[in-house]
Amino acid sequence: MEEEEVEIVEEGAYVPKKKPVLDEGVKELLSSKKKPKFKRQQWYQFKRLKDKWAKPKGMHSKLRRGYRYRLPMPSVGYRTPKKIRGLHPSGFKEVMVYNLKDMEGIDPEKEAIRIHGRIGRKKREEIVKKADEMGIRVLNRGI
Repeated sequence: MEEEEVEIVEEGAYVPKKKPVLDEGVKELLSSKKKPKFKRQQWYQFKRLKDKWAKPKGMHSKLRRGYRYRLPMPSVGYRTPKKIRGLHPSGFKEVMVYNLKDMEGIDPEKEAIRIHGRIGRKKREEIVKKADEMGIRVLNRGI
């Protein structure tokens, strides 16, 4: 009889992240060009302005009027294709988890979980442990 080789992973050793099962079309769309980072006009001039997007409203604003030498402005042309809309950049569909009961019925091939931000350390550890047992990817491990 031949014995199967069992891979022993040391605790704390690197374990590669789980990848989703995707068809070629979706893989290609996910790797295609990304949209630009939309920034507020004059964000670089004043410390009090963050580089978060804010629609320009000034009457003489060159950005509002769409001058080509200005920053890109969000428009319908930047919308993501329907096949990948709402997917995480890794290709998984995100499922928000609040407790262990929410993990029932998750497909580990296509879905990954995101633990809600207000979940405490103890419950978060339980959720991560159960996710590892079920083979589900956790997008925000935090441990």
